[in-house]
Amino acid sequence: MRHLVKGPKPAVLVANEDAWTVSYLAARGTPHEKRNERWRHLDIKRALAQETDAKCAYCEGFVDDVVHPHVEHIIPRASKPDLAHRWHNLTTACGPCNTHKGAFYHETEGLLDPYQDDPSAHLAFHGSIVQWALGSQRGELTVKKLQLNRFGLMKQRAKRLQDVRELLERWHSAEEPLRTSLAEALRMDASEGEFSQSVTQLLMSYRFPIEKPAASETA
Repeated sequence: MRHLVKGPKPAVLVANEDAWTVSYLAARGTPHEKRNERWRHLDIKRALAQETDAKCAYCEGFVDDVVHPHVEHIIPRASKPDLAHRWHNLTTACGPCNTHKGAFYHETEGLLDPYQDDPSAHLAFHGSIVQWALGSQRGELTVKKLQLNRFGLMKQRAKRLQDVRELLERWHSAEEPLRTSLAEALRMDASEGEFSQSVTQLLMSYRFPIEKPAASETA
């Protein structure tokens, strides 16, 4: 999990958010409820994919049409149905994280919110394993409730870190100008690729310069 910044509200929500909220609340508990669930609109899914780099907001695994990305309600609609179509309450989640979270909600001691919280203050990344920071009950709850160390996810992280390690080895052995190009690729990959927090931690453990050196340093 990494900190996320909310992107611009899609035009379809700017135009319809209030009306959709009213119709959805009116249809709750009736046979018409399903047809009033408008948060899966394609423009909403596209905007969410853009702000999350097409990754699950919780585990940071890539999600696409093959694995059916879920439009995730950060505060479950079972608890706050009036937020079901509100942009600030929507994100993208993979199927397993969405399922494990379910309708769980606690107003003060709930799961980490990647938009409101700094996950790095609550979570620690050790290779393919995600742990919680000492004393962070919300970090512990998030890891356990979302099962962020489930076998398949750990296997994906391990493969990803191995691939990054191989690129890091190439960077370490390269000469200029290839060395600089590989460094830029590593930084972009760490920022936009899967499991960016785990990858960043790996790079830092090898003292790779995560921040691009100033021009004066490379001249």
